[in-house]
Parts: sequence; C-alpha cells; structure tokens
Amino acid sequence: MYKQPLDPHLMDDLLIDCQSCSGICCAALYFSKIDGFPQDKKAGVPCVHLCQDGLCAIHSDLTKRRLTGCIQYDCLGAGQIVTQSLYPKATWQEYPDKKERIFSDFVKVFQLQQMRWYLLQCTCLKGIEDLLSDITLLLTEIKSAFINQECLKNCSLPNLHERTNIILKEVSRRFSHQWSERPKKPMFSKKFDHQQFVETDFSMSLLIGSDFKNSQLIRVNFLGADLRQVDFSGANLYECLFLTQGQINAAIGNQKTKLPPYLKRPDSWK
Repeated sequence: MYKQPLDPHLMDDLLIDCQSCSGICCAALYFSKIDGFPQDKKAGVPCVHLCQDGLCAIHSDLTKRRLTGCIQYDCLGAGQIVTQSLYPKATWQEYPDKKERIFSDFVKVFQLQQMRWYLLQCTCLKGIEDLLSDITLLLTEIKSAFINQECLKNCSLPNLHERTNIILKEVSRRFSHQWSERPKKPMFSKKFDHQQFVETDFSMSLLIGSDFKNSQLIRVNFLGADLRQVDFSGANLYECLFLTQGQINAAIGNQKTKLPPYLKRPDSWK
C-alpha cells in the first residue's frame, strides 16, 4: 500500500511539542469531566492544573488519574506554531487583550494541521499518482496560510476544507470496499477480535470500547472514527488509512500492536 522508501520525517511538523507552546489547548478549549478531563470548564478559561510556564502540573499522573481526555488530545503541532511563529512575542498569559484572537487562531491552525495530516498520509500511498498534483498544491496553500497572522486571517478555511474532502473521499473510494458517505450505525463494545478485515470502511464510525485484539486490518479506513477504549492489543494496523495520533492515544494497545509508520506508540501502552 505504501510507496517506498517512506520519509521518516514526513510528519515532523505535526508532532506536538508542549515545551514550545504556552498551554493554549488547556485554556482555549472546552473541557468536560465526563470526557476524561480533570474538570468541566468553559472555552477560554485555563485549566486549574495549567502552570504559568504553559505546562501541566499533573502530566506525569494523567494515566494514574484516568484522564483519558488529556491523554488522547493531540493538537498536531498547532500550539507551537501559534506560540513560536504567529505570536512569538505575545503569549496569551502576558497579553490578555490578545487572548481571544490567539485562541481563535489556534483553532484555525489546528484545522489546517488536520488537513495537512490527512493529505500527507495520501502522499505515502500507491495508486493515487493522478491526484498528487492537486494534493501538492493543497499542501502548499495550507502551509502558506499560517506564515503570519495576515495570511491566516485571509485564508479561506471552507475552500480548503472542501477541496481536502474531495481528495479524501476519492482516496477512500479507491481503498475501502463499499465506501459510503452515509452515517454509520454505532458499534459500541463489539467483538471483532481475531478477525481479518480487508478494505473495510469504518470511517466516521462509533467504535467505542470495541475489541480488535489480534486482528489483521488491511487497508481499513478509520477516517474520523471514534476509537476511544478500542482494544487493538496484538492487532496489525500497519496498512490502515487515515489514523491519527489522537485516535491511537484514545485506544488500547500493547507492544505487539503494529502501527502505521507515521504514528508513535503511546507511553500508556504496555
């Protein structure tokens, strides 16, 4: 499924670096305790555990406290882009008058990074050579959108979203058997262990708590699927489509779980 050789640094710009951020996600976003966050909090209100240096006071205890919302969250590098590139001399803590704009721009950059993530995955695939020129153009436009604050302000997110979705839909059709845009039925806590899935379409599916232990998943599409507490222990996910680090962080796995080459094994997986 993958073109060789794969670029080991393909996703470097989309890896989170909390040390280079200012804790934007822990202040800008809405949190719900029921979703595995430490508190119910409104968007724009800092988490009670956020330190002045932008780091988390309880980060080393997230697994012990079962704060799955914090564990699975991944901004795809949007935080450090906003902190280091767009507002290098004005963090939201130091300039409260710019806080709302910084938070708003963070959400925009996160959406742009999501599009980049999926499109970069597409560039790794065989059989989509006719789409590469459109993908390359889109990637260039998306990256140019956050060169500075003015570019971000003037970029058309709806246009970029629409064009990205066209690409993702076409790639999904080529790789997923009976791919459909229709909403999928929820499949909570389903038993799929020790099975083989080939070109199966799980895009946008609710698979919360399902069991895929020791299963073989070949060219399976997980675009936008909810994988919270899905058990992939011993499963082969190497050739799965459109998996994100956040989805993997939300799932369960172990050292025998085989991941796509662009994803990292969560520290919580034993």
